[in-house]
Amino acid sequence: MASVFVAVAGLAVAHTATTGFRAYTLESARRMAALSAPRPVPDLELQLADGGQARLAKMPARVLLVDFIYTNCPAWCSALGSVYAQLKERLAVEIAAGKVALVSVTFDPARDGPAELAAYRARYSPDPSGWSLGRPAPTDLPAWLRAFGVVVIPDEMGGYVHNAAVHVIGADRRLVAILDLTDIDGIVAAARRLSDEDRSHPAAGNGGAQ
Repeated sequence: MASVFVAVAGLAVAHTATTGFRAYTLESARRMAALSAPRPVPDLELQLADGGQARLAKMPARVLLVDFIYTNCPAWCSALGSVYAQLKERLAVEIAAGKVALVSVTFDPARDGPAELAAYRARYSPDPSGWSLGRPAPTDLPAWLRAFGVVVIPDEMGGYVHNAAVHVIGADRRLVAILDLTDIDGIVAAARRLSDEDRSHPAAGNGGAQ
C-alpha cells in the first residue's frame, strides 16, 4: 500500500508539474502558458546600446520580438544573433513601418555594456535600425527573467547555461508566444499577424502593462 501511495503521489506531482502531462519539460510548459494565457509583461527599463533608456511597455512598435543573450556566449547567443539578422531581412517592411521591433536583453549586465552590445549586433547586421539591445539594472534582472520564464545558470567556466527562444509581445504588451529560434517562418508569421490585427487597439505607449 505504501508503494502504491508513493506512486500515485508521484503521478499527481508530475501531472501538476507538467501541466496535465501535456508538457514534459519546464521549457514546453512555459511555451504552453504563453499560448493559453498570455500575460502582461512588466514595464521594465533597459539601458540601450545606442544610448539612453527605454521602457519595454513604451517601445513604439506594435510587436516586439524579445530574446535573452550574453555577448560572450559561444553557442545559443551566436545562433540568436544569426536568427535576428534573418528576421531583420524577412521583416524589413514591417520594421521600417514601425510595426515590429527586435529587442535583445543581456542577462550579464556586469560585463555587457553599451559598447559590447553594439559590437554584438554589428557582428550580425551592419544596419542597427529596428534592433534594440539593452541591459537591465542588476537589481531588475530577476524581474526580467521571471517575467519571461528565462532560466540562467552559471556554468562555472565564466559562462551560462540558459534556455533560448524568441518571445513574441503583442500590442497590448502581453507575452503571446514563445517560439523556437529555428522556427523562422513561424516567428515571421506571428509578427505579421499581430502587427496587422486589431488596428484600432491603443498604441503600447498609451496603455502598456505597468
